Amino acid sequence: MNTEDAPKITFPCDGYIIKVVGDSHPDYVPFVTQVLQKYDITITETSYSTNQSKNGRFVSLTVRMRIEREEHLTQLFEELKVNDLVKMVI
Repeated sequence: MNTEDAPKITFPCDGYIIKVVGDSHPDYVPFVTQVLQKYDITITETSYSTNQSKNGRFVSLTVRMRIEREEHLTQLFEELKVNDLVKMVI
């Protein structure tokens, strides 16, 4: 697929899906929530659909949120990735 053919996201964007995969640790969900709330104040620790890995070591959090500007996505991803508990942001 050409990048010219890729769908364009119009901002602000309601219902943008963010998936964060990280260690199953008591600080993981509060950290992710704190970062995401900077960009969408409606996010709470109960906003996510969660999926735990088979061995219980990792947890994936999926949330739909409002993103006001494209640069917020870059900032949000960077802020999440600085924490060693976060393994992947999609």
